[in-house]
Order: sequence, then structure tokens, then C-alpha cells
Amino acid sequence: QVTFFFHTMPETEEERLRSDAIARDRMADHMARVEEAEARGETGDRGAWKWAIRKRVWDHMEEHGIAALPRPVHHRIPNFVNAELTARQVEQLPEFRQAKWVKVNPDSPQKEVRATVLRHNKMLLVPQPRLRTGFFSVLNPALMQPRQYSFA
Repeated sequence: QVTFFFHTMPETEEERLRSDAIARDRMADHMARVEEAEARGETGDRGAWKWAIRKRVWDHMEEHGIAALPRPVHHRIPNFVNAELTARQVEQLPEFRQAKWVKVNPDSPQKEVRATVLRHNKMLLVPQPRLRTGFFSVLNPALMQPRQYSFA
């Protein structure tokens, strides 16, 4: 995702590095204020800087047409155009070829990766959102019909 996202951003490497440096400086400033608040016995907001970055990414995806369903992408791990191509890249990894068990997150951008794991007859571990029914769902391709793989 990150490679795809930054690949589509219309900025030079120099601009990207400058933006990254500014973001790191702002993050450090924020964390210093959080630590000062906590030292005074107040509650600091350690995650606020993440929301600023997330909003920038979500806005960029919506504005540049790289967001995919479900939409809007705000306040979720977003799906993106051509996310399914990631599965083709994963298939080529030596670690994937050697693995017997593979853990893949349940988010929509990884849907094709989950199906690919099953098509390769590997055991699939999928973390349960908010631990609804335990820590992981375990999917065994030997106990499934191939037409069910795309629902994983």
C-alpha cells in the first residue's frame, strides 16, 4: 500500500524528504508536549499526530481517485485501486513459497492476498476484529471449496 500510495504522489524525492522531516519534527514536538502533560499528572494524547497523517492520506486517496469501495475511506483502513495486484507480488516472495501458515489481516485491501494463500493450499490465519470470536480465524483450504476462497 505505501509503495503504491507514494508512487502516485506528485512530488519529487526532495519534496517528499522535506515533508517527512517536517512531519517528524511536528511529531517530536507533539510527543514532547504529551510527556510534559503526563509529567504534570495530566493525560497526554499520544495518538493525535497519527490522525493528522491519516487524514492527509484519506483526503489524498479520495481527491486523486485511488480510493476503492467501501467508501468513503475516512476512519478505516482504506481499499485502493489495484490492491489485488499485491497478491501477485506476495506470491513471488520466497517466504510465501516456503510458508505453510500465513497470517493476513482482515481488511478489504488484503482480500485477494487471503484468497491467494488458500489457492496455494496454505493454512490462513486471520485476526478477529475486536476479538469477536477469539484471536484468529483459522481457514484450512482442504476443508473448503475453491469457490469459497474469495470470501476469506
